[in-house]
Amino acid sequence: MTKVSEKKINALTTNDQYLNLLIKFPPRSIKSEKDFDQVQTIMDSLIDQNNLTSDEQDYLNVLGSLVRDYEDLHHPIQ
Repeated sequence: MTKVSEKKINALTTNDQYLNLLIKFPPRSIKSEKDFDQVQTIMDSLIDQNNLTSDEQDYLNVLGSLVRDYEDLHHPIQ
């Protein structure tokens, strides 16, 4: 039997790399500066890579949305 590289979760199909990123650091709402720093560290490690896969780019976009939401609430640009 061959290994299937896609999994079905909540009616969405995704591959193992994206799932592994989610498992390693599940995206959640940022509620503190500590959370913010952790998300920034993960984002920096992805940005420092030369070529991101589409899964890594998607994951980075999700984290970026969380950062933007947090900054809009707690560090608005005036």
